[in-house]
Amino acid sequence: MLPTSYKPTAYDDVIVVSYDTVTGVATINKEVNFYHFGADKSTGDEYNGVDMRGEVILLTRNLRIIGEDVEGWGC
Repeated sequence: MLPTSYKPTAYDDVIVVSYDTVTGVATINKEVNFYHFGADKSTGDEYNGVDMRGEVILLTRNLRIIGEDVEGWGC
């Protein structure tokens, strides 16, 4: 899970062991160490078009994600 704060090291590496398509509940393999913000709908209307929710990505291959430091926001 990627950080949802200004701290770039506040990420957690977890494995989704199950996902319920009806409820949207994902079960992961361990407890997370950091807070991760999530919402059921976009926060764009509240933050000038910026969706503040964290993202979950499926990594089945080695990927390199490179961000650009723009005004301290990180990637």
